[in-house]
Amino acid sequence: MHRFFKGEVIYRIAFWFTLAVFIVTVHPGTGLPKSASKSLDRSAALTISGKTDDGVFVSERHFAVTESTTIINVKGKKIRLSDLAVPCNADIDYRLRMDEHPLALKITVKKLLQEVDVGRP
Repeated sequence: MHRFFKGEVIYRIAFWFTLAVFIVTVHPGTGLPKSASKSLDRSAALTISGKTDDGVFVSERHFAVTESTTIINVKGKKIRLSDLAVPCNADIDYRLRMDEHPLALKITVKKLLQEVDVGRP
């Protein structure tokens, strides 16, 4: 009789496991974590202090800019990195990447800043 109950527990576990797998298969969003790339996406309001041919600087941190990066100026028009005026305040959507600079996905300029001339009183 002890073996009968022991076997019954295994059948119950197998039934519930099969049911859970079926539900996840029918409704893929149920109980599954979001993709890793989306979990590494961030957004922040930052001050862009400089730029290079392949990115922008926020303080001393470099954000990579590629052809797929969208850059929007203060007027709401799409521009190239070479046309980006720095320094400026901007909202930057970016993706963290392992052992690389963060990748800027979208840069939206909010306000242009004037450079401080240190040589003048």
